[in-house]
Amino acid sequence: MKRLRALLPVLLLAVLIAGCSIDTSGVYGPTSAPGSFPGNDAHPQPHTVTFQGCPAGGDGGDTILNTLKNRIDDGENGAYHDVSLDTLINLSYPQDIGRTQRKNWSQNDISQVDQYEGIAVRTVGYIADVRHEGTESTNCHSLDYRDYHVWLVPNQGDPKSKALVVEVTPRVRDERPGWSSSALSSLTGQQVRISGWLLLDQEHPEQLGQTRATLWEIHPIIHIEVNQGGSWQSIDS
Repeated sequence: MKRLRALLPVLLLAVLIAGCSIDTSGVYGPTSAPGSFPGNDAHPQPHTVTFQGCPAGGDGGDTILNTLKNRIDDGENGAYHDVSLDTLINLSYPQDIGRTQRKNWSQNDISQVDQYEGIAVRTVGYIADVRHEGTESTNCHSLDYRDYHVWLVPNQGDPKSKALVVEVTPRVRDERPGWSSSALSSLTGQQVRISGWLLLDQEHPEQLGQTRATLWEIHPIIHIEVNQGGSWQSIDS
């Protein structure tokens, strides 16, 4: 009996180790935990095109960031990792990169962000608001082709301060005839499933705690589905 008691801590540790995994993103979690960050995740190089005369890098600003925002590829050959919205909101990132162009980031900052950025993710939440944004370097300051900011929150009625910002870009929207301004605006208050590319937008640190909970975004959105009677329906149709 004494020997069994002595071995008990070792046995408990073995059970804990067997029930947990350490994935390549550095996130610890139960192997079967739904919504945890994916392990062995791919970071495909962005597929980009010149759109309405605007190159992927835009017309100024942070051209590295602009190129990531302007990708149009459909996930990892059409596949996306299901990750809970809470997990995405709580991902870590360097605290010293606000408004710093990526060409000036330290190697440590780059390594921290590279753990997660550029992974095709899919998540579920409620849309708190949709807004057609102004001109910006990403879209070569076009008046006609501008992003839509969408605020995705974990629970219906949550404020924007708890939101993950997810963005509709002109390049993707041009390929989605169902994504009219009225269709996007009508999504406010609805439960949706968003598929797209995980990206850190370091240009908006002043919005933290006000109109966003994190600098992480899904940008661009590639697919939008709405919960209709318990099933997901694409707004493409």
